[in-house]
Formats: sequence, structure tokens, C-alpha cells
Amino acid sequence: MMFTEKKVDDSAITPPATNPLSPERAFQSVENASANVDRLRGWGAWLLSPWRAFRIARRFATPVTTRLTREGWQFAFMICFVVLGAVLRDVNLLVILAGTLLALMLVQWRVCAKTLYGLHPFRRLPKSIQARKEFEVELEVTNPKRWLGAWLVQVQERIVYAPGASTAKQVSQTIGLLFPLLPPQSCRAQKYRCLVQRRGNYQFLDTEISTRFPLGLMRSFLQSSATASFIAQPAIGRLLPGWLELFEGKITGVQQRKSRSISDEGEFFGLRAYQPGDSPRWIHWRSSARLNELMVKQFQRSDSREFILVLDLCLPPTSSRMTREEFDRTEDLAIEFAATIANHMATSNNAVLTLAIADSQPTIAVRVQTRAQNTALLDRLGTAHAGEVDGLPAALELLEREYRRVENLLVVSTRPKHQAIAPNIRSTSQDRNIQFWKNLIWLNVANDEIAPYFQPTQPFPPG
Repeated sequence: MMFTEKKVDDSAITPPATNPLSPERAFQSVENASANVDRLRGWGAWLLSPWRAFRIARRFATPVTTRLTREGWQFAFMICFVVLGAVLRDVNLLVILAGTLLALMLVQWRVCAKTLYGLHPFRRLPKSIQARKEFEVELEVTNPKRWLGAWLVQVQERIVYAPGASTAKQVSQTIGLLFPLLPPQSCRAQKYRCLVQRRGNYQFLDTEISTRFPLGLMRSFLQSSATASFIAQPAIGRLLPGWLELFEGKITGVQQRKSRSISDEGEFFGLRAYQPGDSPRWIHWRSSARLNELMVKQFQRSDSREFILVLDLCLPPTSSRMTREEFDRTEDLAIEFAATIANHMATSNNAVLTLAIADSQPTIAVRVQTRAQNTALLDRLGTAHAGEVDGLPAALELLEREYRRVENLLVVSTRPKHQAIAPNIRSTSQDRNIQFWKNLIWLNVANDEIAPYFQPTQPFPPG
């Protein structure tokens, strides 16, 4: 028996067809689908996480603007020149050089922009600011990023004088600070001294943060809405020895009037800062420890004198030769005289002051005798300006409601006495023609009638 070998064509052998609906295939498809869903869900959770959404919203809220510097434009021109040479001469080395230069520009753009993201400035101002007196401002910049620091960060602040009168000039001043390094998750602070020449309202505009790190080819800017405002109080001058002649023997207010709050050394009505010569038994140790400053008890005696002062601010008539700049100097001088008297009364121990302000919004400050009351009064004087309507009648009416009878009334005015409206000076009520004062002392600041009693700290700035 002979056996013959039969060759079988391997190509003719086909594997059995798999059933697409087999359990193994279906289980593998379900696993792949669930893996894809988990992957998409993970990406969605990463994109929609609260922290990620907050960071994206913060970046859109504080966009960083990047511009080429002068060196950057020169660098870009050099890149164009290299690319043109590479195209014309077909030199591969110039192509590589152009790509390297473009990479440097890209690195500069990304590092410069990423450096400023998240930087937040914070400003600290003193409690009270006076005109023509230096004050210190502390600026703190926080870098909340985890890994990336900030180098060579420049912070610019702009202070704008916003006067109440529409005819006054608005003056601005720019201050720049350089922070060499802001490490991640840290803050750095710098202080600078500032001086304002005029009293009134001042405002800090948006703080501008910029950097040119690392190559100086681009500058990135970040506008931070760290706005703030403050009131510059009037400058405190020096009272000459003769100023008491206005009140000696002519105690204003109700003569021999008993004060509402009479106290002795066992009972006090307020606190003030310690001054040389004060008795150590007057020190209030609990308040001194809390404020980190020696504070003494302030007593009011039954024989304390009460001074009444009226500050009359009135625009000159249209026929007057006085210019607006001259009137502003006269107005500031009158306000500084009143502010100096109020500051002296607040630091004394046996006198109180009632000040009526006749300006565009007549007000009255009654019995100013503590440090807090004096600060509020100086802030009010810092924003006092003459209005179109004469405010003297309303101020006198407010004063009459508080004091039914006054022995001597001192008026510090920007106009002569004869220019004041006679009916308003004679009476504060329409149905009565009765004066509630016995003697009237009128000081015209425009004629330097306060020169024997007051000396300003520095010459006034030009208008």
C-alpha cells in the first residue's frame, strides 16, 4: 500500500468567523466604553472643578497685556533680516538661527505674562493725613502662585487730587516701586513717603503692575483695581501768643456756663495722647496696652472755658478784582486758622470749642474736646468749600438752636463785614429781629487781620 503526500494550501485555510455578538466581544466593548467614559469624566471633573473655574475666571477678570519694548522691536527686525537672508541664500544655518531667536521671543512672552498672573497689591494708609506734611504709605504685593515666582516687578500708583469745586484744577502724581523678587506664596512690602500740597479729597487710581523679566524684549501690564481715597486735612499752623486776646475776658458761650459732663480725677469723659508734663496717675493703662501708645485720662472741669467760632466761607462778588487763585489761598488760610484752634483745644484740658462752618453745606460741631471729635472735625474742614449760596444764615440758625444767648461771637471770614448781608447778620429768624450774641468780633482773612494771631507752617503753593 502506497501512501501519497498531499500538500494542503495554507491560504485556503480560513479561521472560523467570530461571532460579533459573542459574550467575550461584548464584554470587551463594554470595558472600552466604560474606560472612555471614565476618561471623559475625569477630564470634565478637572475642567469643571471649582478651583480650576475660579482660576480661569480670575485670569479673564485680570487680563495681562503684553507689548514689545524698543529692544523687542529691534530684536524682531533682526529676526526678519535673518529669515530674509535664509530665504534668499538658502542657508540652513540661518534658518536654525531664526528659529532660535523666535524661541527666545516665545519664552519671553510666556514667562513675562505668567509672572504677573495672580499678583495682588494691598495699601495701608495712616489714620490722618495733613496737607504740606509728609505721610507714609505701605504697599504690599502678594504672590499666591505655588511654583512660579515673580522677578523685577514694578508697581506704579497714581494719586489724583479731586477738588470739590468744579473750577479747581485736578493734579496727579505717579509713584513707582520696584520689587526685585516675589517668591511663591509670599508677600513683600515697601514704604514710600508722599506729600500733598492742598487739602481736600484725593484718590488712588488703579494700580499698574508691570515686568520685563527675563530678557527685556516685552513688557507685560496688569491693572489691579486697588482703588482708595483719603481726605487731606488742613495744615496745622502755629498760634501766636496774642491769639488769646480774642477770648481773654470775653468767654464765649453762656457766661460761667456749667458743662454737661463734669468730672473729677475719679471719673473721666475721654482719652488723649500722653504729653510731657502729664501726671502719671492720669495714664489709662488698659487703653495704652491696647493701642500701644500712652493714653491719659482727659478731665473736664466746671470752670472750663467754651469758645464759639464761626467760619464764614463766601465767594467774592463778580465785581471783585480777586482772582480764583487768590480766593483759594484766602479760603485755605481761614480754614487752617480754624483747624489750628480746634487742634489746640482738643489737646488742652480746660477748654472746648464749638465751630459753625458756613460753606456750601453749613454744619456745626458742638463742644469738640476729644481726639476723635477733633479728627472728624479736621476731616470736615478738609472738604469745606464756599458755595454759590451764602451759608452764613443757615450756620447762624444752627448756632442759635444750640445757644440761646452768646456773649461774644468770633467770625473768621473771607470777606469784609460790610459785604455780609445785613439781614442775615442781624437775625437768624424771619419773624424775629433779635441778635442772640452781645458782641461780634469779625476777622477778615483777605486783609490779613489774622496775622497777629496765626502763622502758617509753610508758604502756600501757587494756585
